[in-house]
Amino acid sequence: HPLRLRALRRLPLAFGWMAKRPIPREITDAWLRPLLSQREIRRDLLKYLRHYNKGDLLAAAERLRSFDRPALVIWALEDRVMPPAHGRRLAALLPHGQLIEIADSYTLIPEDQPGELARAIRQFIRDTP
Repeated sequence: HPLRLRALRRLPLAFGWMAKRPIPREITDAWLRPLLSQREIRRDLLKYLRHYNKGDLLAAAERLRSFDRPALVIWALEDRVMPPAHGRRLAALLPHGQLIEIADSYTLIPEDQPGELARAIRQFIRDTP
């Protein structure tokens, strides 16, 4: 399979735009194993990709305006897949939303900045009644 080759894993269509730093092979293997080994998962992914509707996503996002609990949105400042402006808009939709932007990371904040992510979550839990 092509994603077994390290160089291909760093391409934008693989994980290259998702993580700023190389992800250990055992991690990406664990992520990909179900997709590569289970036909049902491939079927469901293809179904989702073929029927993705931006309008449905935007309508679902609008419903967040009625979420009346504290919510934490954590976003990467250097995200190449989901621009920081999207995180800001998401946090603004939530009446009690709080945005924390993480530097020196792409989309996969848990891989690029696990310590910063953990600190942000701990602080939110401490500060939220």
